[in-house]
Amino acid sequence: MRIIGGAYKGRTLYGFRGEDIRPTSDSARESLFNILGDLSGADFLDLFCGTGAVGIEALSRGAKTVFNDIDKESVSLTRVNLNKVGASAEVCCSDALGFIKSTRKKFDVIFLDPPYKSDKIRELLDAVAGILKDGGKVVFENEKPFSGVARGLVLTDVRKYGRAILHFFEKYSGGAAVYAGMFDPITVGHERSVLSAIQAFGKAYVVVGENAEKQPFFSEKERAELVSAAFTDKNAEVIKFSDFKNEKDYGEFLVRNGARYYVRGIRDEKDFGYEKKAERKNAVIYPFIKTAYIFCEDGMKNVSSTKVKTALKKGADVLEYIPATAREKFTEIMKKR
Repeated sequence: MRIIGGAYKGRTLYGFRGEDIRPTSDSARESLFNILGDLSGADFLDLFCGTGAVGIEALSRGAKTVFNDIDKESVSLTRVNLNKVGASAEVCCSDALGFIKSTRKKFDVIFLDPPYKSDKIRELLDAVAGILKDGGKVVFENEKPFSGVARGLVLTDVRKYGRAILHFFEKYSGGAAVYAGMFDPITVGHERSVLSAIQAFGKAYVVVGENAEKQPFFSEKERAELVSAAFTDKNAEVIKFSDFKNEKDYGEFLVRNGARYYVRGIRDEKDFGYEKKAERKNAVIYPFIKTAYIFCEDGMKNVSSTKVKTALKKGADVLEYIPATAREKFTEIMKKR
């Protein structure tokens, strides 16, 4: 392992022996710090420091790093590597949740690389916002996309480097969510994503839209009726894009109503690639809104409106894919057809 940039650029570090040890690769670290940008004076926490490579990279780039690991051998190796590059920093030996609960410090960047099979991941992500500064970032590394939402955090980006997936979270700073789609028809996958958005942001505007490149199976009126039937929660407000004169009128509505995040539900890498392109387009049209992502749970990955429509055309029963509260309305619409 070597330091990629900054004051200690090119210095090599000692590593662990054995195939069970999984340090963040040089290429992943390089990309990580290119994304994070200038860290001069930033408070950086390497919560599962291992060899200390990530935290020392942050030190090299001007950050004030605190290292932590529950494993005494990792703590010892981190100290050896700090000494090897001629740096000094605070190094703690504590379990991660214990550190989070006991520290009085707050951080600009927290790097979270627990064992991939850890059963504490959701608990850790729910807790870590408590020691994150306003405007701060959490970078979480794992081999599987994180599904659902983490308390006080917003998932804004995901990058994959070999086996490692880096999740970039920002601290939630207030504001409602917008969840837009064709909903042709609405599925239990949509339902789960919207409910997660409500959980994360307090309120969601569910926008029934149009796509000039697609010919919907259900009319706009039918789709809006189904979505309204699916969400009876007062914190989910259903609107149609066609109710607005143009994109400017729609944007002004979102500003007036405190919408800050454009939430997208993601099933797989293909979905994510498509949505990243849409994010760039939306950033130009609606610069006041950030895109946030929610990866669906494994049980929802094969659920899609396309699958429902294909099954419908074959005469199959698709009610299991429709939200329970919308099934009566769905049956009513289908009988009329």
